[in-house]
Amino acid sequence: MRPRGSPANPPNRFESLRYVPSAEERAAESERNPETKLLSDPSRTIVATNQSPDVGFDASVNPYRGCEHACSYCLGPETPVLHADLVWRPIGDARIGDELVSFDEHPQRGETRKLRTARVERVWLSRKRTLRIVTEKVEVIATAEHRWLTGDGRWRRSDALAPGRALLRLPALADVEPGAEAGTDADWIEAIEPGPVRDVVDIQTSTRTFFAAGLATHNCYARPTHEYLGFSAGLDFETRILVKERAPELLRQRLSAKSWKPQVVALSGVTDPYQPAERRLELTRRCLAVLAEFRNPVWIVTKGFLVTRDADLLAELARFDAVSVAISITSLDPELQRRMEPYASPPAKRLAAIERLAAAGVPVGVMVAPVVPGLTDHEAPKILEAAAAAGARYAGRVVLRLPHGVAELFESWLALHYPERREKVMARIRALRGGATYDARFGVRQRGTGFWADELAALFDLSRRRAGIPERGPTLSTAHFRVPAAPGAQLSLL
Repeated sequence: MRPRGSPANPPNRFESLRYVPSAEERAAESERNPETKLLSDPSRTIVATNQSPDVGFDASVNPYRGCEHACSYCLGPETPVLHADLVWRPIGDARIGDELVSFDEHPQRGETRKLRTARVERVWLSRKRTLRIVTEKVEVIATAEHRWLTGDGRWRRSDALAPGRALLRLPALADVEPGAEAGTDADWIEAIEPGPVRDVVDIQTSTRTFFAAGLATHNCYARPTHEYLGFSAGLDFETRILVKERAPELLRQRLSAKSWKPQVVALSGVTDPYQPAERRLELTRRCLAVLAEFRNPVWIVTKGFLVTRDADLLAELARFDAVSVAISITSLDPELQRRMEPYASPPAKRLAAIERLAAAGVPVGVMVAPVVPGLTDHEAPKILEAAAAAGARYAGRVVLRLPHGVAELFESWLALHYPERREKVMARIRALRGGATYDARFGVRQRGTGFWADELAALFDLSRRRAGIPERGPTLSTAHFRVPAAPGAQLSLL
């Protein structure tokens, strides 16, 4: 039986009529394996534009809507979320069945939002570019698509926020009880800054809302979009996959248009382009073939090992400096990696992906992140050595950051999983931050300062040089872009 991401299929929130199955029917349904159905998507365009400053591309191609991988992208795993027992815990530690403090997604006309208890229905982990939202009271890492409740009572994406706008936050904990008003306090945004490519976590709650770092926020953006198509955000998202059968043809039309400006295209911006259906349909592969024909640069983000299948097309793009793939490795210890990144590919599979792509001449690199002092920092030489042996052509690192109240949460995580290392790890972190657990200054936030910061940098740089890996990745080029002649077109005499 294929495991599914969501244990339930809640009703579509836009439908006024719904069928409620009996307990016997629900029990029988739970014993059956939901069959995946591929449905035709009649979209007439394929290139989506993006104006967010936090991502390195302005265009993306998504051959599928819905995803059997059940992935989504939202918040940094260290982001604290408030549980029903009034304890803040990292969203990365959330588990199905946990109860959180939540609130009404859409209050009735004339009423205010009320606090509710919500059940965590699903947890996802993936990797994506992020941005840093700094308010008067907190700092949080989120993706461009993540939605927040603003002072005017509207839901807005992270990339639609701006300094000076108010976000609604949790009232005083003394007032946290079911039925109390939610989000009565305002927290003003001070800055929106580009963030790194990193692991991100999202949860699906029964109310579709929760509090992240004290701010009123929403479930993943990808699943709810399925409701606008008449489906559920639960199992339907994973088993009712809309397939853009004309994606390669539409992409060819767009790249051929006189209005097209050659630029990096991301595959994909929403759902994984290498999900199970791709093995048979090969839409992503055919889109890559179009990109290779036009020599238009592409940046691919996926955790699917299936990307290695297209090594031939990626190698063709590489001939024109038009492709880049990056794989992150936190630890080579499978157990440690599972505890830190429970839904990510194991280390051996990541190294295998690097090896396959590198063997085909595809620019591929390794990102050692986050480096946890006293826990994973000693692995940098082995990770870089293994990545170099697999064929990585560039390498980077990011030292663990613990802004605001995250330090206490991370220390609790250490006490749970590695109690014997807790004191050493926290002491090293404080040594990196001038005696504190966090230093927000630019230039040092991701590296730290002082003796231990210099030691980590020196160890990484020495290991990188010994491994023979450059620091910088490739710069993708549009210099070789071309519009090939249409099949059967008559050549001009001029």
